[in-house]
Amino acid sequence: MEPIRLIACDLDGTLLDPEANPRPASAARLRELAREGVLVALATGRSWRTALKIQQEIGIRGPIIAHNGAYLFDTAHEKDLYRRAVALGQARRMLAWADDMGIMLRCYLGFQHPVYFNRFTEAHRKHWLRPEDREVPGLHRVLPLGPLEMFLFGTYEVDLFIERWGLRGPGYELSVFQHGEAREVNVCAPLVDKVEALAALCRHWHIAPDEVLAIGDGSNDVRMLRWAKASVAVGGGSPLAQAAARYVTHNPDLEPVEEALRWAERTYRFAARPLRAVGEPAWALGGE
Repeated sequence: MEPIRLIACDLDGTLLDPEANPRPASAARLRELAREGVLVALATGRSWRTALKIQQEIGIRGPIIAHNGAYLFDTAHEKDLYRRAVALGQARRMLAWADDMGIMLRCYLGFQHPVYFNRFTEAHRKHWLRPEDREVPGLHRVLPLGPLEMFLFGTYEVDLFIERWGLRGPGYELSVFQHGEAREVNVCAPLVDKVEALAALCRHWHIAPDEVLAIGDGSNDVRMLRWAKASVAVGGGSPLAQAAARYVTHNPDLEPVEEALRWAERTYRFAARPLRAVGEPAWALGGE
């Protein structure tokens, strides 16, 4: 039985507590494994910058799977490893429409780029502005590449957007989430999935699915859980995720990821060995 060389760990409902902070025992164990040379990849539907913040809070460097699998980047080497973006022409058309309607759209291009906006609302400028945010008038004319995700938040704005663009079209599809009276829209490439980026990461480091531990709780983790040889679903999470996993957490005295890591260590064991990327020298992942 092959040992575990790579851990792919979901964030919300899995590694993070209800306040979106890393659970301490789990974070400490992941940090320890990373320093021993096991590859630890955060795998989330959230944006790259949210995932990067969590990675920094844990105290590790290395691969991050973000935007639900549309994006894989490596903070240890500061490079992109995989991206599947919204078609550039389609993104520009949506931005031009948003300009005409006076609606703010956010565009994520990757961790080496600013987060671009066609305009700032006063609420965003006052409460939500971050150092990497850039307001670019006429963004539809100068957007340099297809975005990993376009983001819209609001009430009537969401209705107008869906009425104009529908839930899917050439080179894009929408996910809509309710937040009280408001909703958010995420525009991504069609059918993105965490398993695509995870498979690309494994190809890059010559790691087999039999050497991967996947941990998650949601329906967007199902294919990742099925793909990995070792897989753990969080008890109380999606029934689909639980059905796809080899183990389901159940111990109320342990954090879900802590329990998952204990199970994997008993069942498979963790083993670090030199990692060699395609065309690159070997290196070991570690925290600072």
